[in-house]
Amino acid sequence: MIKKLLPYAIILSQANSIQAAEWTIDGRLNQEMAYDDNIRMQSGEDKRSSFIYEFLPQLNAAYKSGNTQLAANVGYGVEVYSNKLETTRQKVNTSVSGSYQTQSVNYGLNVSYNLQPARNTAADDTGNFNSDAARTSWSISPTIAYTLTEQDTLSGSVQYSQSLYSNEDALAISSSNDNSNIGFNLAWGHRWSEQYTTTLSANASFYESDGEIRQTTNKSYSATLGNSYVFNEQWDVYFDVGYRYTDSENTQLGFIIDHSSQGFLINSALNYTGEVLTSGISFNQSITPDGNGQLNQRSSVAFNVSYQLAETVSTQLSSSYQKTKSISTFVLNNDRSNITASAEINWKVTQFIFLNARYSYRWQDEQPLINTVATENASSNRVMLTVGYNWQGLSLSR
Repeated sequence: MIKKLLPYAIILSQANSIQAAEWTIDGRLNQEMAYDDNIRMQSGEDKRSSFIYEFLPQLNAAYKSGNTQLAANVGYGVEVYSNKLETTRQKVNTSVSGSYQTQSVNYGLNVSYNLQPARNTAADDTGNFNSDAARTSWSISPTIAYTLTEQDTLSGSVQYSQSLYSNEDALAISSSNDNSNIGFNLAWGHRWSEQYTTTLSANASFYESDGEIRQTTNKSYSATLGNSYVFNEQWDVYFDVGYRYTDSENTQLGFIIDHSSQGFLINSALNYTGEVLTSGISFNQSITPDGNGQLNQRSSVAFNVSYQLAETVSTQLSSSYQKTKSISTFVLNNDRSNITASAEINWKVTQFIFLNARYSYRWQDEQPLINTVATENASSNRVMLTVGYNWQGLSLSR
């Protein structure tokens, strides 16, 4: 996959090669040691605990020349479990992003590739923490923004993404479906003052999923009005609200079921940034595809606060509640509720070394795929210690 991303990096880096250029390279190396009392989020006798060791190196590179900027990172990791029933898992995280700026137009391109255990993203994807599958995802998104006046900007973007799942789950109903999604966005933004900005946008997205039990095609259209206001150096707020229409066609066990739905889209937050205290509260409602072959409406509220105890020591608390509801079908669903909470403390030992101690709690109340089956709930507790090394890297100019 790195070979596929390399041509994008070469094209972007040569766009303005005749001007003065600056190259930077840095990296980090994290080692995480954790204990989880319910790694697969099961209930009763099916609970499985384990100590977990993760090794996570990452290399970052950046290039800047005139109006051209380019950034890339490559990360690789492994998860090793003390429980002999668990196998060692691999992680890969790679991305390339770049931009080119003219007097009135800004061009951008983002490409990413990710490989990790499917259960690591279960809360935002399938809800199946008991999966043995690996999830491979990649995306590409070109963007363009045109400055009409000092106050007005017109922008457009296209994003294509694909998620692929390895076939390691024993039951067909538990296996995940390969899927793809393409979205188009057009937006106009107007800055009324240095403090207040509004944005009007239109979006169309098309999602397809192909599984053993179900094949799904979804079309969704939406319009959104966004508002952003900066009160002062400490307080800011944004509130985006929109309306969407979704049309779905589901082929399940040879039967075709059409389904349509409408609903609101919301993206809002209130943030405070002080010298030693930072906090924020947010509420969001959006539609997202998943590996079960469905389109879901996800509603969530989150809160976080961080406090600088000393120059090198800080602490953070965060919590969230998320409700996921299927909007593409009413026969097989993916309805569930998730709660997460965490507390952590960070210590910057030296310029290069840091420590992080963290406790996290997660809970899920799930309505299984078949509506007639009773709901299930499970929770887990995890304690983790991270030892990290930051390599300051090199910087070259010409």
